Amino acid sequence: MRDLREGLGLTMRDVLGASKQIARSLRNANYVVLPSRLSDIEDKGKTPNLYRLHALSLVYDCRVEKLLNFYSIK
Repeated sequence: MRDLREGLGLTMRDVLGASKQIARSLRNANYVVLPSRLSDIEDKGKTPNLYRLHALSLVYDCRVEKLLNFYSIK
């Protein structure tokens, strides 16, 4: 997933900022993707919750299904 983020030219701080905007607009703090959590997702293979998965799909401008493929979920 790191390759996807870096391919888009996004830093972890960029993802944090964008996810905060999403959380604000949806009035739900569960959408915030903190850098420490993103690091766990990218480096340790932690599975994001549904809120973060949705936020990441919006930030990366891709379908949730594409992100689910990283976890062999189709």
